[in-house]
Amino acid sequence: RECLLRAKEAAEDAGFEVLHMYVDGLWVQGPGLDTPAGVQPLLDEITRRTGLPIALDGIYRWVVFLPSRLDERVPVANRYFGVFQDGTLKVRGLEARRHDTPPWVARAQMHILEILAQAKTADELPALLPEVQAYAASELRRLRAGRVPLEELMLRQKITRALEEYRSPSPPARAAAQLQAAGKPPLRPGQYVRFYYCLGRPGVRAYDLPAPPDPRTVDVPRYAELLRRAVQSVTACLPAGPAMPALFPLRPPPAS
Repeated sequence: RECLLRAKEAAEDAGFEVLHMYVDGLWVQGPGLDTPAGVQPLLDEITRRTGLPIALDGIYRWVVFLPSRLDERVPVANRYFGVFQDGTLKVRGLEARRHDTPPWVARAQMHILEILAQAKTADELPALLPEVQAYAASELRRLRAGRVPLEELMLRQKITRALEEYRSPSPPARAAAQLQAAGKPPLRPGQYVRFYYCLGRPGVRAYDLPAPPDPRTVDVPRYAELLRRAVQSVTACLPAGPAMPALFPLRPPPAS
């Protein structure tokens, strides 16, 4: 922490703005930092003050820090996405990077990020939101038409305790109980179970049950909500982001 604070002071003393810092790195903005050669004097000064080597991870065209899950007013450094000068995406802390996200949702979010990566500057991002909307709406239509393969809707989550210790069983615990009732060996804490959200009770169905799954039982509104959250995670902090819920109507309009 002391070294990180010294690095921050070195950047500020050189006239740069520190956007964020986290554990062992910091994001710095300022004139002259658009080439590796321009950044090198700052790296040298940080090394001199801290006694530790520091490397350049990359130079961003733009970067978006997402808000804390506890306080939406506070952006955090472990949930962000951005685009390096060569067009490479860097993503941390989003649904697409979580192992418990259905592949369909993860791929949709990554595709949306690839759309946004077309922007050369942050000012160009709002112009790409209609394309994001169109893509998300097309994925929603695929879901409602039953054209998303069941394997793409599968969740893989960990059992955190023995089944008898759950007072209110979580979705993976309910799926594990189904497997146990079907004669499968009991899952131990720390093991993973695959399941998908389905209509009716208990709301989930283990994927590895003996009987084949029925795609007609998929809880489409639940997956539509997961898609909405993934889209909102990426777009809510962008200019014109708050308009996305209206542009992207995940819930069907009420019957007249």
